[in-house]
Amino acid sequence: HVFRVEVVSADSPSRSEVLGNQNQRLLTAHFLILCVSAFFSALGFSSALPLISRFVSTDLGGGDLKIGIAFGIFSFSAVLMRPWIGRLGDWKGRRILIAGGSFVTAVVLALHALADTYMWLLVARIAMGAVQGAFFVGTVTLTTDLAPESRRGEAASYFSVAIYGGMAFGPWVGELASDRWGFDGGFLIGAICMGIAAVIGCWLPDFVNSNDRVKSTEGDNPKQKQKLLYRSALWPGAVLAMGLMIFPAMQGFMPKLLDERSLGDAGPIFATYGMIVLFMRLICSKLPDILGTAKTVAIALVGSTVGMLIMGSFVSRTGMFVGAIVVAAGGSLLYPALMVAAVDGVPSNERARAMGTFTMFFELSGGVGGPILGIVAWTAGTTVAAFYGASLIALLGLPVLFAWNRNRISIQDNEQ
Repeated sequence: HVFRVEVVSADSPSRSEVLGNQNQRLLTAHFLILCVSAFFSALGFSSALPLISRFVSTDLGGGDLKIGIAFGIFSFSAVLMRPWIGRLGDWKGRRILIAGGSFVTAVVLALHALADTYMWLLVARIAMGAVQGAFFVGTVTLTTDLAPESRRGEAASYFSVAIYGGMAFGPWVGELASDRWGFDGGFLIGAICMGIAAVIGCWLPDFVNSNDRVKSTEGDNPKQKQKLLYRSALWPGAVLAMGLMIFPAMQGFMPKLLDERSLGDAGPIFATYGMIVLFMRLICSKLPDILGTAKTVAIALVGSTVGMLIMGSFVSRTGMFVGAIVVAAGGSLLYPALMVAAVDGVPSNERARAMGTFTMFFELSGGVGGPILGIVAWTAGTTVAAFYGASLIALLGLPVLFAWNRNRISIQDNEQ
């Protein structure tokens, strides 16, 4: 038995209500505006990713460990800020997180161009982590607000198409800009994209329904008062963090490995990965709602594990492409399935806090994963060790998933 994505409570929707919700409109004007803003934000954010590792290794003379720290320290401030950002979103609305967060992130990303020492780069990365999460929390929360309850998995898949569309082309844009105008030009192009996302975000609502707003930052649920972390989002967040260890490996160490072996730019590989994810999420958008969270996430974790093994074992241009395709095809539905589970049964006026807790693990995977994979590569004396480390951590996500699944089944049985 696999636990279902739908809310399990005394007032769970009946089958007729669920079927009725399936016919409710999902692709509204606000949802489409949200996706366009998300695309430009992801484009700007990801354009800087291949630049960081190369900037550290070339201009600043750093090795694997310094690259890992540069990526990981971004997540340190992001993790600390996420719970507070979630409270702000429930109190003041989603738009201030989306538009305001994108604008401040654009300014901070532009400041990367002024970093002429490793220490100043770390300062810029800390500031980036603190502010960039506001946009992400705001958009994922508004996605669940706008979607009919029984179509949240589908909505998450469509929304993530915009994110991965930007992630697919962003690294390529960043590399093209840096080749022409240097690292400063690459960072400034990313800032411009973030600014566009901020302007588009101004057309989004603060709240979808009047009851989405909380009367204070404490919320209305007695069980969640005085708590920064939303308990129901912890398990799906932990599984997400382990499955997303592929990102520190790909973003932090793949560009460096390609340079070491003279295998060309990472941009086309990132683009291939992103396009496969887009394709899978479009044609399989309803899969998380059909299979349930446990089965969908298990498939994703296996795909991530195998893909990382391929990239570490077959270090060639072809091997990198094949590994990226396997990771993308297998792991494409990890985030949509877990995002739905994170808000399962959460009141609408507490969703931003739940999403703040859940997305915190997205950053935690980078904050912990970057240094861990850097230490693994440094200790082993080879960059490919980072890919084996990411594969092992993704594999260990399976027993965590099964433990969470058993716990959910036990809770459901007790409630019945």
